[in-house]
Amino acid sequence: MDNASKVIKSLTRIQERSSIFEHHREEIFAGINLAEVHCIDKIGSTNFANVTKIAAEMGMTRGAISKISRKLLNKELIDTYQKPENNKEIYFCLTQQGQKVYDEHKKCHNQALEEKLAILSTYSEYEQSIILRFLNDINQKYDRKIDEEV
Repeated sequence: MDNASKVIKSLTRIQERSSIFEHHREEIFAGINLAEVHCIDKIGSTNFANVTKIAAEMGMTRGAISKISRKLLNKELIDTYQKPENNKEIYFCLTQQGQKVYDEHKKCHNQALEEKLAILSTYSEYEQSIILRFLNDINQKYDRKIDEEV
């Protein structure tokens, strides 16, 4: 098998594994899907988080975010509030349990970041630039496909 085939095979394995929502903290993430966790993340990191802001941040429709937020409300992971000067707009905040999910999700991302940085540190700057170029090319290809579909 040539190197190009090995690279593609390795990327496919990474992609297949990344689609599995797997955490060592099952009690925190039990019953919560990946989109819900990412919505919690956006609510926790966005000032005055509302459907419009979250949809823009996540690249999803407002309808999809409304559906996810209803599920999160039912699971008591988020709560809603309104500003006294604006009774029309509804904002989201995390409940205590939602904050736990947010914090654990951050820990998972930080751990994954450190692991990847440790691997990358074993490559020279030149090798990293080649890796970056390759990954940017793949992302541009996907971006073009997404733009074509919209």
